[in-house]
Amino acid sequence: MSSNPLSVIMHPRSIVVAGASNNMMKMGAMHAMNLLYGGFRGDVLFLHPSEKNLLGRRAYASAAELPYVPDLALLVTPTRVTPGLMDELGARGVRHAIVVTAGFREMGPAGAQLEAELLAAAQRHGIRFVGPNCIGALNTHIGFNCTMIPYTDKPGRVGLISQSGTYVAQTIPYLREVGVRYSQAISVGNAANIDLVDCLEHLADDPETHAIAMYIEGVRDGRRFLAAARRIAPKKPLVALYVGGSAAGARSSLSHTGSLGRPDTLMDGIFAQAGIVRATTVDEMFGWANALANMPAPQGRRVAVLTHSGGPATSMADAIERIGLEMPEFSPPLQAKIRPFVAPTASAKNPVDLTFDLGNEGFTKRIPEVLFASDEVDAVLIHGMFDTGFALEVHKLVGGPAGVPEEDFVKPFMYDLEPLLQMPGNSGKPLVASNFLRVDHAAETFRDRGVPLFRTPEAAVRGLHALVQYGRLRERLSGAVEEHAEAPQGPRLESGVMNEFAAKRLLAAHGVPTANERLVETLDDALAAAAAIGFPVALKGLPAGVAHKTEAGLVHLNLRNKSGLQAAWKKIEKAAPGCPRLVAEMLAGSRELVVGMTRFPGFGPCVMLGVGGLFTETIRDTAFRAAPVGLADALSMLESLRLKKLYGPVRGLPPVDAELLARIIQAVGKLALAHPEIAEIDINPLIVVDGRPVAADALIVVE
Repeated sequence: MSSNPLSVIMHPRSIVVAGASNNMMKMGAMHAMNLLYGGFRGDVLFLHPSEKNLLGRRAYASAAELPYVPDLALLVTPTRVTPGLMDELGARGVRHAIVVTAGFREMGPAGAQLEAELLAAAQRHGIRFVGPNCIGALNTHIGFNCTMIPYTDKPGRVGLISQSGTYVAQTIPYLREVGVRYSQAISVGNAANIDLVDCLEHLADDPETHAIAMYIEGVRDGRRFLAAARRIAPKKPLVALYVGGSAAGARSSLSHTGSLGRPDTLMDGIFAQAGIVRATTVDEMFGWANALANMPAPQGRRVAVLTHSGGPATSMADAIERIGLEMPEFSPPLQAKIRPFVAPTASAKNPVDLTFDLGNEGFTKRIPEVLFASDEVDAVLIHGMFDTGFALEVHKLVGGPAGVPEEDFVKPFMYDLEPLLQMPGNSGKPLVASNFLRVDHAAETFRDRGVPLFRTPEAAVRGLHALVQYGRLRERLSGAVEEHAEAPQGPRLESGVMNEFAAKRLLAAHGVPTANERLVETLDDALAAAAAIGFPVALKGLPAGVAHKTEAGLVHLNLRNKSGLQAAWKKIEKAAPGCPRLVAEMLAGSRELVVGMTRFPGFGPCVMLGVGGLFTETIRDTAFRAAPVGLADALSMLESLRLKKLYGPVRGLPPVDAELLARIIQAVGKLALAHPEIAEIDINPLIVVDGRPVAADALIVVE
């Protein structure tokens, strides 16, 4: 069996519940009833200090009285007694637990102290536990449900890891309605002992889990999380909803589970680097994970749309183009294959719009056969494939007066969907659908057989886009043979703000192109340097410890002659007498970038690429990756900028040398890893000269 403690916790043969009662309104009783009546085939014991009988079963007064050592303990007990109970269970031999009890770290210093006592008790006995402050866990394939909500659907393919108990349990009725089925679900709560990564690695090894959804408020061990996700994503799709990136989200998550949020742009980069598809809503998190669990990722972006409704067809077409997919007009030969199955007034061009044709053969079989077989199509979107739902609406009007029973009335409308359901698996192309009718045979069949069914046409397009995103991420992770070992540490640098000349020399030694420049101490030296470099030049004063030279009046640009240089020298002498000065070439380029490095707790050094220039702070168009940065990840940073077109072939300018830029990003990451004492690196601006990025200024802060 796996060494991961969740292999036991999620497959227990026996469980002892502490904190249950005979009051059906209490959470402990709700958890216990799901274990007793929800299909769990293992043994359930009860622990209670005063009750002799709980829910019709004997209750034991102490752990010492238990007839044997159960595989798992479920604690839904008052906060103050929970650490002592953990100690008692450990002494009896229990080695795995789920602690539902709240009131720990999320409540402040006093709660943090209680959580430390709980953790210490567990560590004394080698107990591994989920929680505290969680809602429990489910393994639908063995009927194991120790949450407060019954799970009555079939076992599924979607695994969930959540830092919110609500999204594990209270969503169960909603998920049943939309056709999303759990394989396993784990509420991690405060993650005092078993964390997000433990859960991720466990679900990665679970054969019943085909995609993993994650609700994340904060990531504590970011480097471990990134490494685990990079290993898992090429084999199993990962979808994450992260809500700790805003100030309000971070504040709420800290009081909710004690999680510490990270900036949104950083997590965007971490998810891209890890191969995780990022959702923006709970609906997307579940819907996209369901699509990825049941459908293959398409080989390209070309989408065929099939519907009998012009409005939804146009909505899909608009959403497809806006999101970056393609809906090409079909070639005449392909249109000719479709034409026999559509009305003369209908379109076969793409979208294929049947204009409300209830004939089911063309809609459900003949046209889909053509689309899935075509080499012009990578994926198929269908809207409005309903049958009995429409019939039921009609029956409300005419069925009663006509005296036709509902069951007989709807039968002629029912589609045979079996041929369509086989097409994605046979072709390797995904099918994604949307439908406004929920009580409907076709919709229910889609949900039952794993066809992703969304509420609106636009949501279906976004669901398909998640499949495309995952395909691209998987290709990048699988295709890049890269070394991600961290660089060996170099000799420690002297603390303080490194002057620009020294910073650029260090960067140049790691492969960053820098401007032609000379460090000088006298005006005569400056004049000689300018003559050697060639006017125009820049003159900069470099007094020790000054990080922002421009604000101090120490930077003078576009000095075109000797007199201009002499005047600038005098101004710097007045601002910082006797300081060394830098004479540098004026780089000729109209486009600028920023490359930097900042350290984030848990993630270590992270490299930033951003749009440079006058409005850098206003635009805030940036991308992050954690060091070390692989070449493919570095290349993807430029692609992720909103204004990436500025750095392509624009207005007669050549495109930025993307590979050189990627090497600069890599160099900054390696430098930060080699020198953990470097707190900050800022190359700003990185001027694009004839397509080649060159560092015009640089700041390195050493702590």
